[in-house]
Amino acid sequence: MTDAALPETCCPRERATIWIWPGQAAYLGPSLDLDPHSGSVHCFALGVDAPFLLRCGGDERKVRSALIPARTRHQVVSDGGRMLFLYLEPDLSDDRIRTALGILLAHPCLSAPQVAAELSLSTSRFLHLFSAQAGTSFRRYRLWARMLRVAAATAGGADLTRASVEAGFASPSHFSDSFHDMFGLTASTLLGKNARVVLDSGSNGAPAA
Repeated sequence: MTDAALPETCCPRERATIWIWPGQAAYLGPSLDLDPHSGSVHCFALGVDAPFLLRCGGDERKVRSALIPARTRHQVVSDGGRMLFLYLEPDLSDDRIRTALGILLAHPCLSAPQVAAELSLSTSRFLHLFSAQAGTSFRRYRLWARMLRVAAATAGGADLTRASVEAGFASPSHFSDSFHDMFGLTASTLLGKNARVVLDSGSNGAPAA
C-alpha cells in the first residue's frame, strides 16, 4: 500500500459521499468521530490522506488500511483527513446461501425458518451453512439488509422513522441503537454531514441518484 493520497477530485473534502448497491455500501468523506462498534459484514477501511489508529481487542496500531472482519468489535480513530469505508458482500461458494442473501436483501423482514424453507433446508442446517459461508450470522446479515433498505428508502425521500419500521426494526430506538452499534455513530450525526447518497438502480428498486 502506497502512502500517496488519492487525487483531490475523488471526493471534495467538505462533503461525504455514500454509495449503496445490492449487498454493499461505501463511505468516502471527512473522518468521523467513531465509537467502538461491530459491523455485520467485512469492512475495508482506508485512510485517504493519512494513516489512522485501529483499536481491536487489547491491541492498537497505526495503519493506512485494514480489512476488518464481520462481528469484530473495533474503533477507528483518525486525526483528520478523508476516510474510505467499503462494506463488502460475502464471497460465497454455495449457491444456496447466495440465493439466501438475495432473498434477505429483497425481503429483510423474513425469519430464518422462512428463508430456510425457500431453500428446502432445515433451519438448523441453514443457519450452520449461512455462518460458515457468509462469515457472519443470519441475524447480523439480516440487520445489514435492513440498514440498506432504510438507506435506500430515505435517500428516495422516505421518512426515516417509517422506513426503519417498514424494514423490520421494532421501533425508532431499535433502529438508532442498532445503527450506532454497527457503525459507531448515530444516523443523525451521519446525516448531519450533508452526505450525497448515490443509489445503484438495483438497490431495492430505488432510482439512481
